[in-house]
Amino acid sequence: MTAAPRHRPAVLVVDGTGRGHALCDLFVRTDPEITVYYGPGCDVIEHGRIIPAPSVSLLDPGTALDFLAGHPVDFVFVANIDALSIGYADVLREAGHAVIGPSAAAARLEASKAEGKRFCVAHGIPVPEFAVFDDPAAAKAYIRSAPYPCVVKADGLTPDGDGSLVCDTAVEAEAAVDRLVRERGARSLVVEERVSGPEISVLALVDGNSALMFPSARDYKRALEGDTGKNCDGMGSVAPHPLDGRQVRARLGRELVDPLVRGLRREGLEFTGFVYLGVVLTARGPVVLEVNARFGDSEAQVVLPSVRSDFTRLCRAVLAGRLDRQRLEVDGLARCSVALVQGCLDPDDPEALPGWPFGRFAAGQPVRGLHAVDPREATVFYANLCRDGAGRPVTRGGRVLHVVGAGATAGEARARAYRQAARISFPGKRLRTDIGRATAPARSVAVVDNAAVDASAADTAAVDRAVIDSAAVSSGRSRP
Repeated sequence: MTAAPRHRPAVLVVDGTGRGHALCDLFVRTDPEITVYYGPGCDVIEHGRIIPAPSVSLLDPGTALDFLAGHPVDFVFVANIDALSIGYADVLREAGHAVIGPSAAAARLEASKAEGKRFCVAHGIPVPEFAVFDDPAAAKAYIRSAPYPCVVKADGLTPDGDGSLVCDTAVEAEAAVDRLVRERGARSLVVEERVSGPEISVLALVDGNSALMFPSARDYKRALEGDTGKNCDGMGSVAPHPLDGRQVRARLGRELVDPLVRGLRREGLEFTGFVYLGVVLTARGPVVLEVNARFGDSEAQVVLPSVRSDFTRLCRAVLAGRLDRQRLEVDGLARCSVALVQGCLDPDDPEALPGWPFGRFAAGQPVRGLHAVDPREATVFYANLCRDGAGRPVTRGGRVLHVVGAGATAGEARARAYRQAARISFPGKRLRTDIGRATAPARSVAVVDNAAVDASAADTAAVDRAVIDSAAVSSGRSRP
């Protein structure tokens, strides 16, 4: 009698970013059996068990249903907020598929900043002082009366993560109101207190009843050196966060993650998958700036490669509601991710397109050096990259790819990231040269324990010299 063929597990990952590539890599790296369909994915990825599914659209769950009809999988992992916010996970569940991903109602915690704030207040999660307005004039009146500097945010999702404007004065904040209404068509605005302290990305996997915390990270959200310029989707990240430690993690779990999970349960929100809390460690304790219904991008690129646990097993525990029985194993290495973005092709030409994220950019630029990266030092995750008609990799959007260095120390990881990033080139390549640069930790912050930054001033100076030598290629010459 012939034995039945052994079942080979498969999963569909719905995403198309560097985060999505890192998630696919996590599956195949920790599970030697699984095949990952990645939709729409990236056709530049060269891995026998990561198969692009370009027919899958992030904005049409029907395309995923069509794909699944011909490609059965064990479960679907929806990792993209644009997809989640339109009910992608709901549609697939209603069709009978096992799905990891928040419902549309749960994804509103990110898709509506006002809803995220309401949820936090209702469940005792600390947030900055805030108010929500549908009338720009009322928002401006509030700003003039506020006893603190303000951050002005468009309520809904915005492209390239630029819907949050940090202001120093009331005049700037009133101008921010006008700008968001004019440029983004914002109908609802959130005006909140500008709080001070180190930012930390708090990341956890959730099964609806419990959460498994992942290593924390620091994201560099601003477009230019020294954390200046406009907010964007992020120019790089480091992990673990320089201020991470047992006491910090315990407090963040106790005061932020645990009440969030309890609140999801109480409100009957169907939330499985990753949650990402943008947090500031203030003198009064941790304060949540935003709730995100998916893993951070580019935090995923520095956190997920550290995981050594079988991620397929963790996902099955999520689907079974038994995540509380799982432990997370990580390798303990430091990582630094540097985003290479499509900048201006000729900063000296006033007629040239300004480049991402300052405005329009010239996509379709040939990318060279992908195979020159030393895998012993760094991993490359693809985002807005595709093949042209001749099969060559070319740029497709703003953030093109992420180079992630790993090392025993933060300084070593940073040096490796920049050394390998210098091997990749394309016209208009731009990057920040200060990702992961060590700074003195804020010891006045109440939440911080005795965790220390592991790169000395001498180490940092040496790395900075190497970065300047290797990454000067078009890195600092974009026209905002």
